[in-house]
Amino acid sequence: MTGVDELVALPGTVRARTPEETWEAVAGHLERFGITRVADLTGLDVIGLPVWTAIRPVSRTLSTSQGKGATPLLAKLSAVMEAIELWHVEQPQPVAAHGPAAEVAPDCPVAALPTTAPYPEHALARTVCEWTTGTALMSGKEVLLPVDLVRRRGQRPAWTPDVWRATSTGLACGNTRDEALLHALFEVVERDVLYRDAQSGGRRRTLIDPRTVDDPLGREVIARLAAAGMALEIALVGGPYGLPVCVAYLWSEDYPVVFAGGGCHSHPDIALTRAVTEAAQSRLAAIAGTRDDLPTDPGSFETPSFRTARNGALANWPEMTGRYTPAGGGFAEQALHVAARVAPITGHEPIALDLSAPDRPVHAVQVVCPGTRSRIRRSMPR
Repeated sequence: MTGVDELVALPGTVRARTPEETWEAVAGHLERFGITRVADLTGLDVIGLPVWTAIRPVSRTLSTSQGKGATPLLAKLSAVMEAIELWHVEQPQPVAAHGPAAEVAPDCPVAALPTTAPYPEHALARTVCEWTTGTALMSGKEVLLPVDLVRRRGQRPAWTPDVWRATSTGLACGNTRDEALLHALFEVVERDVLYRDAQSGGRRRTLIDPRTVDDPLGREVIARLAAAGMALEIALVGGPYGLPVCVAYLWSEDYPVVFAGGGCHSHPDIALTRAVTEAAQSRLAAIAGTRDDLPTDPGSFETPSFRTARNGALANWPEMTGRYTPAGGGFAEQALHVAARVAPITGHEPIALDLSAPDRPVHAVQVVCPGTRSRIRRSMPR
């Protein structure tokens, strides 16, 4: 078996184990996480990119989780890991303290944490809540965070005010804790960069000519989309962290709705394929109707006419991404590298909440980066 400290390069991702080893580790525990069925959705669309779903009927959050990947097994694992992540945040979290921040005196800056509305700092300092213990990723010191950053509305005590915004941003599952931490940090960076871009009216993005993508998997994915009659728009989005963030949009005449996907990774090619395959996954989830948080109003989907930019206005992928140098080292070193990029920008250390027990086959974490932001709506404005 592959050692869990090694990096395994896979199509479109890097993990600590091979897909076969990961499936062997989790397959016997699906019932424990409430997963009753794992289904292949790929054939419901004409694109052919693997998309799977994992079903948890008694879930207290989402009862279905989608996953995509370069192969059917990677897509199946992606769906299962998404479902396991959500199972973990549905479990009771340990409470280390109770009271307002003014009395508890947590080391985290409460004004920089995600909230449901723009509350003044003095009001947040007086808000009574329960606190759990996280770990600062650079210093290693223990930090108190509101439990409600993890648990959802239906799980909160009746007396708890709806102040802290629990999101899936920074929620990740991996073969090892460090693998999960790295992918959680990438997600935080992606969503903060896309938020900054949306606030700027899209002025931070550079449209890329898909024909210039030279990564073999990226070329294969783009070719499949073209063969299926999809219009594709891809962009590299500038951000303050020095990490490649991509966004992709899909549109077709047979289903004239714009579907979007985003991706971040230290390797630009992986960031790109993540964005494109996520857009395809979003389209297939809507076709299948298997997401229980899809909007019921068709008008809430983005349905404008889709015109891609003229070829002369598109940038060359290798030229635009040549400045990025993928981080070296193992997952622990790479996670620390990303944390060190985030802290100077936000002014705060990223904090990790460990959600797993030692006897579980995979590791789940929620990374909170005070000072970063993400969209409240699921859409990615084009």
